[in-house]
Amino acid sequence: MINNFTLFILALANASVVVGMGLLTPSILLIKSHFSANAEVVQLLLTYYMIAAGLGQLIFGTLSDIYGRKPILALGGFLFAAASLLSIVAPDLIYLLILRTLQGLGAAACMSMARVIITDSFKKAEAAEKLSLMTAIMVIFPLISLILGGFIAEAIGWMGVMYIFVIFGLIIFTFAFFKIPESKLDRVKNLSINHIYLSYVTVLQNSKFLNLMLISSIQVGVFFSSFGFMPYEFDRLGISPLEFGFWLSFTGVGYFFGNILNRHYASILGLEKLIIVGSAFSAISYLSILFMHLNDFLNPLYIALPVMLFGLGNGFTVANCIIGAVSATGNNSGTATGVAGALQMSSGGIIGLIIIFMGGANSFLVCLVIINLLCITAFVSSVINYRDGVRV
Repeated sequence: MINNFTLFILALANASVVVGMGLLTPSILLIKSHFSANAEVVQLLLTYYMIAAGLGQLIFGTLSDIYGRKPILALGGFLFAAASLLSIVAPDLIYLLILRTLQGLGAAACMSMARVIITDSFKKAEAAEKLSLMTAIMVIFPLISLILGGFIAEAIGWMGVMYIFVIFGLIIFTFAFFKIPESKLDRVKNLSINHIYLSYVTVLQNSKFLNLMLISSIQVGVFFSSFGFMPYEFDRLGISPLEFGFWLSFTGVGYFFGNILNRHYASILGLEKLIIVGSAFSAISYLSILFMHLNDFLNPLYIALPVMLFGLGNGFTVANCIIGAVSATGNNSGTATGVAGALQMSSGGIIGLIIIFMGGANSFLVCLVIINLLCITAFVSSVINYRDGVRV
């Protein structure tokens, strides 16, 4: 029985990936200083985490069909907590990178199981309602985690963030055992490797799925990659970790209102038009930041307000792209969901790594040029997606 309290715990599990990024982001420069590391290596703390969070969803979805949802959710909470606890005593950055990868895998198990437990437990219409509520709760976490992460970083340092992660993981682990019911009653005794392979090939040959996932992956990737390059620019502006968390949380504010507006206008305008609108907002937001940067607008507000517009755009694009992409794959929707989650999460780490590797830690202009090219690509793809839909 999924009651309101259980739904809240599942919402926490669903937000685990965002929490693992948002809380740590204000501490990136502190970790860099603590280990006397360069920016490219420190960026891997975010990259490895995001890639593990993405690819892990493919692994744990399949395992849960065999072993059930409940033990995989408990395993995710345990991995997240254990890796966080060991991170506190990590002797060097290599160990910390390994442990961040394990954190990402734990977050992947938590996130994927939260969604599939809801899908298992309710009929389609009610499941959609519950998932919407979980998403609404999750949207709040980027705001809370960035601000809280900045406060913890200033008060007790980056290790304090890891203590919070331990508590977070233990909450999910404990309630997975004692409160979350098993929702997978008809477990798969064995899986055909050939069947899995064919389903992935079919999904990855679907042009509509690929185009929509390109748009979605760019939007999510830009959002999460900003956790890696924004701290350096705000540091150059003389902004403390606590203030940084506040300013960057404007993205979450925009995303929150974007989701609210999307629920109202999706049935009126249609998914394809809203994806174009969202992609346009994203492109305009970072073009605005580029313009103001080139004209020496140095107040953090000139970054915070545009990224709020970017978050608003994401509210129109991300969910609609997922719905459109998965629905285009027919009977392979389960596989498509896993692939979509993997692409979205991994893109954040990969884009962030590319930006830092190209010199984004030292030059905000490099970051903005790359991000603008990506946002323009997403907008063009959204127009192509709309035209293809009109022809059909």
